[in-house]
Amino acid sequence: MDKHSYWAYSFAVVGDEREEFIGVLDDLPMLGFEEKTKHLIAYIDVEDLTEEVISSIAILSDIHNCTYEREFVPGQNWNEQWEASFKPVQVGDFVGIRAEFHAPFVEVAHDLIIHPRMAFGTGHHATTYLVMERMQELDFNNKSVFDYGCGTGILAILARKLGAQPITAVDIEEAATENTLVNMAANDVDGVEVFTGDISAVPATKNNVILANINRNVILSSLDALYARTVEGGDLLVSGILQQDQTLVDQKAAEEGWQKVLTRERDGWLLLHYRRD
Repeated sequence: MDKHSYWAYSFAVVGDEREEFIGVLDDLPMLGFEEKTKHLIAYIDVEDLTEEVISSIAILSDIHNCTYEREFVPGQNWNEQWEASFKPVQVGDFVGIRAEFHAPFVEVAHDLIIHPRMAFGTGHHATTYLVMERMQELDFNNKSVFDYGCGTGILAILARKLGAQPITAVDIEEAATENTLVNMAANDVDGVEVFTGDISAVPATKNNVILANINRNVILSSLDALYARTVEGGDLLVSGILQQDQTLVDQKAAEEGWQKVLTRERDGWLLLHYRRD
């Protein structure tokens, strides 16, 4: 990308509202997003910030009751900025996640490369970390896997490295599914069938393991459909859930027939492991 100037919008949005807000903003000509603990940064090329876009940002922020600030950033290269801020992530001795410009991990079982392009799932967020950590403890060899809300595709890619097959993955954002295909190639992985859309876009086959690193509202509305797509004795790993929402999700899961296996926490976020008996 050329060294264009751009605007950095900082939105005060956290929790489950963040992913929904990203989806809304994604209809605008944003370069990409950067998630911080207490805010979301959205970048837009100065040439794309028209009066119509400015008005749309204001309206959407008002609808979502979200305050924001903006900062003009002159003449910097987006890719260079991203590369400077992106740091490798390591989950014990199990998996390392890095960009291609980082040195390979040498003390992990799986050295994975991603080209995030601002899709969710770099491993930096506690939710992705928690799912990968739990994946280390499960048997994926020759198990069918469904990655629900795949983002960068990192979880589907890791499942394939662990011997899972067949694997399906879906994301409602076309940019995410395109990114998943790019990352599959970067990791020399095949055998993952990728779909764009909601859960209805994916053939209703039953799976041994479902990975759902998404958000509370989508999880709550999908627990019944996910149950129907899981074999008896199959596992559902749910993340993207804040601590204060655990009771709500656990209750809904129990109503749909899921049995609780365990809960783990990291930075206020939860991994909930359920099983279909």
